[in-house]
Amino acid sequence: LSSSIHTIRGLFSAASERSVRVGKKMVGVCRIAVWVMGFLVAEGLSDKQVNCLGKDCNVEISMVNAAASSPANSATNGKCAKLVNTQNAVYTIGIEIGTPAKQFRVVADTGSNVLVIPSASCKSCENFHKSLYDPKASSTCMLTNSASKITYGSGTVQGPIVHDTVKAFGISSENQSMLIMHKEEINAFGNFSFDGIMGMGMPKNSMGTTDSDLKTTEDESFFGRTNVDSFSMCFNKGEKPDGVVKLGNEAGVDFIYEPVIGKVHWSVALKGASINGKKVNGICDGSANCASIVDSGTTLIMAPSKNLITLFSSLCDSMPKCSGMRGASPSLRTELFLTELLTCESVEQLPNLTFHFGDTEIELTHNTYIMKAKTREMKFNNFMSDSLDLNMTLDFTSVETKAEVCVPSFMSMKMQSIHHGSIWIFGIPLMREYTVMYDRNTQDGGPKVGFAKTKECSPCAADQSSDAGKTIEVLADVGHAKLTPEFIRQPNLILDEQGEVQL
Repeated sequence: LSSSIHTIRGLFSAASERSVRVGKKMVGVCRIAVWVMGFLVAEGLSDKQVNCLGKDCNVEISMVNAAASSPANSATNGKCAKLVNTQNAVYTIGIEIGTPAKQFRVVADTGSNVLVIPSASCKSCENFHKSLYDPKASSTCMLTNSASKITYGSGTVQGPIVHDTVKAFGISSENQSMLIMHKEEINAFGNFSFDGIMGMGMPKNSMGTTDSDLKTTEDESFFGRTNVDSFSMCFNKGEKPDGVVKLGNEAGVDFIYEPVIGKVHWSVALKGASINGKKVNGICDGSANCASIVDSGTTLIMAPSKNLITLFSSLCDSMPKCSGMRGASPSLRTELFLTELLTCESVEQLPNLTFHFGDTEIELTHNTYIMKAKTREMKFNNFMSDSLDLNMTLDFTSVETKAEVCVPSFMSMKMQSIHHGSIWIFGIPLMREYTVMYDRNTQDGGPKVGFAKTKECSPCAADQSSDAGKTIEVLADVGHAKLTPEFIRQPNLILDEQGEVQL
């Protein structure tokens, strides 16, 4: 992919599948043609690894097996970190690793559960102006005999598993397991300002984090080792808003919870969609219920093509030019909707969308489910018709002189789960309307996801904040500006042998 991968270009590239061998088992991988940060699959390398990438660390390898897990940190509730908006596509936090501590900026990704940091021995990373981790420079680095190769949608990373002290949210995890990236083959990795990824997914979603040296299947993620049972994320509104992530239950916020279905992703039942209080027939209704994954690391809302055509056809009723096409096919009405939407002149007429997450109604305004994109890139890719399998070419005549056009904040994705039907992914658009609580507690009914409508994010308290000592400022009421992503991050999905999504 060219350097334009960090723009809206290639937004609706089709996903394909391939298989990757993990041990003796074949696992399907959803391979995406654009930048993906979430982990898809990890596979072990040779047992005869060159530990710490051929360099001598300050701690002997034999110490790893004797190392005890970090003591549980019982004082995590109320800890907080600023979420920094990066190109309206991802949100990052600041962390510190090693002794002496070195700062890194990592993506806060609820779609994975692995900490990955670029190594000082990563040759390609040297040119990217990223913060690099040098095992020799940390007195608390501990080696292992393990390494991992992790496949992303846009490439792979590989390197050894090491342990070191990691500090985030004002709390520390000693002997924290992490992959230090020795080699990366990820398109456009150097174009972005973050250094690595901190997985905040379900405890089951721990690809690459189990160390064979420690002979453990325990959750080795940062939240697992520090006994963080729950955390919430809030993305502010505005042109390029930041956000906040808080650990523990958030006082003064009433969340409506839905139970997680499955054990791998933060997924809840999706039982349909409504417009103006009327159910949209054909979208996850009746016996055709769906699963919705709530993912902080996905830029858009992703859904099956047939569901999107049904949804856009129904939204067309809100536009004057659709009034004479009520008997037309959903595909034709979708084409008209997309064409009329380009000028942005009809956006204010669009109604709110309601999605039924179990018994919870999630309402999104047109400022949330419609975004702005560059005209030139839209014309070059003709993205929407390709994504939805429509036999059309969007007419850009009316927007030739416009710098931006309006398009839905949706992307087509063809994925199924074994027991819960089609898959939807709700990313940044949902989290610009709702604060989302992720409850990792396996007791009291198991993990669950909570939702609370929010106008703006409450800031970190001065004594509870992290991220290089900075607290997030409360934004003035600047209105709900449309999402304008500069590149699209698609979700990770863990697939089984048949290519079905594991929930």
